[in-house]
Amino acid sequence: MTMPQAIRSAFARWRTFSGRAGGTEYWWFVLFGTIVFGLASLLDHAAFGRDALFWAICTLVFLMPYVAVAVRRLHDTNRSGWWLLLVFVPLVGNIVLLIWFCTPSTSGANRFGPMPVAISDEGVAA
Repeated sequence: MTMPQAIRSAFARWRTFSGRAGGTEYWWFVLFGTIVFGLASLLDHAAFGRDALFWAICTLVFLMPYVAVAVRRLHDTNRSGWWLLLVFVPLVGNIVLLIWFCTPSTSGANRFGPMPVAISDEGVAA
């Protein structure tokens, strides 16, 4: 999956918390979000001297798609999406989640569905 496909998939499936998202889909979306938030921060600092308007807009736009793709990524490692609540455990929770997000996908189908299929350039499953 390419970066544009991952971004399109994450934003198109922002309400879908079922199924699985492969590592490439998750990490491409995280990279894109990091770049966008960095640019928003630069714009905010240039315009307002601190994080403000653009940062808030990015947060509103990216929050639900990120949560959905993170839950589907946890499903891909055969873990419940409820484990995402570890983000509220200081330091340790984020480290555990990072390790889990970096683990390979479970082979074949798991309790959350079949392995994610590759998306072709036309945006349909190959």
